Amino acid sequence: MEATSQSCDAGHERDTLLEKALIFNTDNSVELTKREGEILQLIVSGQTNKQIAKQLSRSERTIEFHRNRLMRKMAAHNAAELVRQAIGLGII
Repeated sequence: MEATSQSCDAGHERDTLLEKALIFNTDNSVELTKREGEILQLIVSGQTNKQIAKQLSRSERTIEFHRNRLMRKMAAHNAAELVRQAIGLGII
């Protein structure tokens, strides 16, 4: 009986997280700098930090910095979430 209760709690937690993500995606309040937008487009196109750095003539560390800021601003924990958030916000 307790396992079923835990399963329901986990399902509810996932639903709550999904609702929060959907609410976030409908709120077009994320403001990106020109550079962040440029880097986001390159991330979406599948480029690595190293490739982006070379293309923009910047250090890989600088690209990592911008990528981390993007992820924080868009509440993403990985590249897939970053892309999903960008699509949801109509950025890409």
